[in-house]
Amino acid sequence: MASVLSYESLVHAVAGAVGSVTAMTVFFPLDTARLRLQVDEKRKSKTTHMVLLEIIKEEGLSG
Repeated sequence: MASVLSYESLVHAVAGAVGSVTAMTVFFPLDTARLRLQVDEKRKSKTTHMVLLEIIKEEGLSG
């Protein structure tokens, strides 16, 4: 039981949590842009940056 609650286990848990948060922060907006391009017929395929800016202009940052 002591090996489960060790410093090394804590480091691995924190590293996994930070990696997960980073992945969601980076890839969730990209996935949203991809989905909007597939679903919305009037949205033209542009650069990812431009699509994300259009979504933010139309729906705000929470979009």
